Amino acid sequence: MRQTNRNTSLFAMPLLALAAALLTGCASKGPQGYGAAEQSTAAQAQQQMEKAAQLTQIDPQQTYLNLIRQMQQANQWYASLAHTQAFERQYGSQPQIRLMRADALRNTGQGKLAEQGYQALLADPDSGTVARARRGLGLLYASQGQYPNAIAQLEMARQINPIDADVLSDLAYAHMLDGQTEAAHLPVLQAAQLAPSNARVQLNLALYLMASDQKAQASQLLQRLSQPAAKNVPALIDANSMQTLQAQLQTVQTAMRRRNGGELPTPAPAAAVPMVDSATLAASPLTSPATAPVVAPAAAPSDVPAAGPGPAMPTALRSTATGNDSPQIIDSPARPIAP
Repeated sequence: MRQTNRNTSLFAMPLLALAAALLTGCASKGPQGYGAAEQSTAAQAQQQMEKAAQLTQIDPQQTYLNLIRQMQQANQWYASLAHTQAFERQYGSQPQIRLMRADALRNTGQGKLAEQGYQALLADPDSGTVARARRGLGLLYASQGQYPNAIAQLEMARQINPIDADVLSDLAYAHMLDGQTEAAHLPVLQAAQLAPSNARVQLNLALYLMASDQKAQASQLLQRLSQPAAKNVPALIDANSMQTLQAQLQTVQTAMRRRNGGELPTPAPAAAVPMVDSATLAASPLTSPATAPVVAPAAAPSDVPAAGPGPAMPTALRSTATGNDSPQIIDSPARPIAP
């Protein structure tokens, strides 16, 4: 009996050693099972908390840029110009603020300085910056009645970014101001489909349809734009938009006559298209004073600030690219046409 017990204990000793070795090996491999899952979840949670903390941190530089952009969207060009200078003094120069500064110079009647600012940005390594500078030059040249130069710059901007609805719409409008409605066909339709809720883009399409004698299609489009898309949502156009559109149409038809050397059919009266009475345009409203005389484009045109008295400032085809600088479209001896 004693012999049997002794043999059993001798036999168990190697098994205990093997079990200890296995346990040691398992421990060296790190946590397994539920422990590993819990550790991984904790690490992921920590990472997410760190990312959330970064997102909630306020970037004063970006906040300032957004403030200037909002000023420009509200057509507060003089104020935004002052703030671009203050921004550069505090944070230094960078392409984004230089573009904003050039836009402000263009819209405060300082064409030469604006042109210099845009030209300096054409060498920037970022293609988006170059496209915006090209577009700025196009708007500047159009405000000065240099439509071939404006078209050339806008076309180069389009080649850099072929799906920018604002550039396409500006290009189409420049062609129409140059009396070339055929050339406006492709870019205006592309812009309209790329930006179906952009009031300025859609009104440029309506202008093209009316100028190319597609009055039924233009009427249908304007009727749709005058209806709110949803409850408590204002319609895209209002009565002021229609007055502006009529002024634009006469300007484009005058350019077409001049280019073709002949006469065009008498434009339809304002009552031929639906007059609407909806809320103010939701995006980049196009308005024109009802008393503004409609004449052929004048040489070296200029525009008036959006609010308050002040010196004339040039405009033309305007935009919504990172900042919205879509102004009024006005045609008078002292003021240019602009979308």
